[in-house]
Formats: sequence, structure tokens, C-alpha cells
Amino acid sequence: MPRGAILSFKSTAADSGRILLGSRCVAEIRELALVKFVPWAGAVSLVGRDVGVPLLWQQYGNHQDPERSARYHRRLSLQKAGPGWLRLRAVGSTQSRSMTSTFELTFRVDARQRLSLHAAARLEVEPGDGWLVTPHADHGEVTFCTLWPTGVFSPDGRAPKRFQCCLASRGTKMRRIEHHHLESPDKHRIALRAGDRFAWALEDINPVLTIGPGAPVLAGLCAYMWDAHFGLRTCPDHEPVTLPPGTVLTADYTLAAVARAELEPDCKRAQLLSPGRAADTPVWTGGLHTFKETFRSADIDRNTAWPWATAITAGSADDVELARERWFGSSECFSLRIHHRAKAASMWLASTLGPAFGEPPFRRGGKLFLRALVFTRGLRGTVRVALRVHRQGRGSVFDVAGYEVFPSATLNTDEGQWTELRLTTPALAPAPDRVHVLLELDGEGRVWFDDVQFLRLD
Repeated sequence: MPRGAILSFKSTAADSGRILLGSRCVAEIRELALVKFVPWAGAVSLVGRDVGVPLLWQQYGNHQDPERSARYHRRLSLQKAGPGWLRLRAVGSTQSRSMTSTFELTFRVDARQRLSLHAAARLEVEPGDGWLVTPHADHGEVTFCTLWPTGVFSPDGRAPKRFQCCLASRGTKMRRIEHHHLESPDKHRIALRAGDRFAWALEDINPVLTIGPGAPVLAGLCAYMWDAHFGLRTCPDHEPVTLPPGTVLTADYTLAAVARAELEPDCKRAQLLSPGRAADTPVWTGGLHTFKETFRSADIDRNTAWPWATAITAGSADDVELARERWFGSSECFSLRIHHRAKAASMWLASTLGPAFGEPPFRRGGKLFLRALVFTRGLRGTVRVALRVHRQGRGSVFDVAGYEVFPSATLNTDEGQWTELRLTTPALAPAPDRVHVLLELDGEGRVWFDDVQFLRLD
């Protein structure tokens, strides 16, 4: 037993408690989420109170649904303790108790006084109608770990982001995933097996998660704030599945930390994964957009840049093409194109405006302005630009159906030239906290958008 390595547990609620090394708190669990984990003396916590590590099973894609997460009926208890280690049991279930989650959590201190956490996770579907699981495109549907290291992302644009990449180790192969805000294949469907490691790098202290024995794991990295979701695939045909009563799933992992000197050689030898064609995505620049800049551009900071996105809201995806045009534009040879071969509705959108994305807060009583030049061919429908706004205290920021929409006038015939669409909102009070720029086509035909400009009229 390492000298002075006496671990103890102090319960603070039925589902919460602190792990002490001597008199020092080295880990804390609140409502079955790990919110503090200090790997050695003098180190910062690997995780924070804002986004803890859930110590329960859930379907991350639907985790707010009370029947998709075991965040109800929570209990945390001490099971055993020995020299330099202790074991807790974390139990939860869905609201209806259709699924039960049990985590055996072993905290251990080694000879160097370094703390690790081993989690043995078990999911069981209880008697009844079974447990419905819906497909997830980017990682295993049923997640047993979601890890967001402290400081990897902050909405405060003045705060430097910690960690520049993630490392996925599979046997002798080491892959590096750059931190950028692109939804790209390098972040999706990361296959891991027993003994494989996933780490964030490279700081003085770096979190490392090692997969234990059990079924293959499919992980995914969030493009917004670079948290990783580790789950098991239960919908192999990408269709909803109802797991029958008696179904048992298990997973196993160890959370620890490594110092910069230990991880740096892996960073140097790791193969950098490509974001693929997603690197051609245009960048939101905040001013006048001529769509020259993409994530391939050498003069942008990919760690802080945000992408334009696309959405199809009606019709078949087979009839819709959304692309960055490289041979046609108003001021230069670039623009954003939408082509509908049949009736549909789609848009280009910039949804990363506001303080949650490192921008200054919007001012109460300020107005917002948007303009764009548009060119159409074969238009049978309407074209417009719009601002979609969420204001503080008015519903969930995640429910865009509740946002206010301020549209421009519509264009519904081919003009044969670039035509300006513009809008100015009224004075907005309370102030917005999210703003989306929308470039829309509803109907058939082709439209190009260029010289898009967004302004705050404070």
C-alpha cells in the first residue's frame, strides 16, 4: 500500500458523495455524475461541474427523454474498501424502471499516488414491454460514458481552449483527430476494442480512457465542444430496435491521466486523420461573406472557426443539392448554391452567432441587419433570407420551432441579374442569445447566394 494512500468515501446525498485521499478531496460524484477527478496532487481536475461524466447508461441522442436515460431513482453506496482503493455502486433506472443501470466504480491510488477510476457498467432491460433504442449515425446508440475534459471548450471567446486534438490508439496504430468544429468522418464511428485508448492532448495533464473487456465500442467526438461519447451499437440496420426483457449489456473502462512527457511521443507518431470533403465547408467570418474561405484555408484558425451548415426541411434529399460554388459569384467566383430538381425546401444556415460560440453578447434594444445578393435560374418557388432569433427567457434554445423568424421580402421570378434581399429587425428586448442566418429556397430551380452580410445595429 502506498504510504498515506488511504481512500475514504463521504456520502453527501443518496446519489452523491466525495472520495477523499487522507483529508484531500480527489473526486466527487453528484447525481451519479463525476464532477471532480484530480489524478495527482497539484493537478487540475480532469472534469468539471458544468458537464460531469454520467455514471449511468443512456441513449445520448435522446438523453433528455425520461425513458432513454437511467438518471432516475438514483443511488450511490460504498461496497468495499481496502489499502489504496475503494469500490462504489451507482444504480439508476429510467423513469418507468424499464431499464436498470448499475456501475461498479473502483477508485485506486498507485505507488506514485496517482488516482484512477475503473468502471464496470451493466445494463439490464426489466420485465415489461422492452426498451426502445433508436439509431445514432455517429456512435453507438447506448452510451456508457460521455467525457468532456475541463477547459477543452469554452463559449468565452477570450478563454484559450485546452487540448488541440484527440488520440485514438488501436493496438499499435495511433490516430490523431484535430479539434475543429466540422461534422466530419474523422470524428464519427471510432471503433475501439479491449485495450484501446482514447486521449485528449496535449497539455501538462491529459485524460486517457482505456476500454476494458467486452463488446466492441463505437465512439464519436462532438464537433461543438469536443466531448466524446462511448457506446454500444444495438441498431445494426439503422432501424429502431426494442431490446426484449432480460437483455443485458456490459461495458468496462478505466479513466486516468498521463503527463505531457508520456503522451508527447504518441502525438508525434500518430497519423493525422483527414476531415475529408468536409474541409471544403465555408467558414462563418462574421462580416461580409464572399465564400472564399473554407476550412482548407491556411489563414484561418481551425480551432476557433465555425462552419456554415445545410438543412433540408421538406422534400426528398435525392432532389436537393447544396454546394459551395467555385466558378460563379457576384464579387468573386465563389457563392453558395442550392439546386432543387423537384419541389423541396432547404437552406444554407449559420447557427453559431452569439455568446455561446465565443462572440460578444447581443445588446438589449439593438437591431440586426442582414443582406445578400441572389441569382436564380429556372425558379419555380420562392427565395428569401431570414434571421431566426432566440431571446433570453423565451423557451429552450434547443427548440428552433420556438424561435422568432424575421424574413426578407421574397424573390419568385428569375431576374437575370444579381438581386439584393435585405432585412432589419425591430429593436430586440430582451436581447437575443442565439441568432441563425438562413438562406432559403422553397420550390424548384437553382439559386446562388453571395456577398452575405450580417450586422449588429447597436
